[in-house]
Amino acid sequence: MTEERLPTVVSEVIAGVVDAVRAGDDALIDRLLDQLVRLATPEALYELRRQLARGSGSP
Repeated sequence: MTEERLPTVVSEVIAGVVDAVRAGDDALIDRLLDQLVRLATPEALYELRRQLARGSGSP
């Protein structure tokens, strides 16, 4: 995987998903995931997975 930066909007949506997961806001999670799927590249989805795993303590 390269170290290319994700577009700002994708990074903001990922950060929003991570925050919504921490807050347990299911409705916001659904809205943001819908938005992310439209914008997503494999790199964006990998970054979401990485950040969620880091936040939960999972590998």
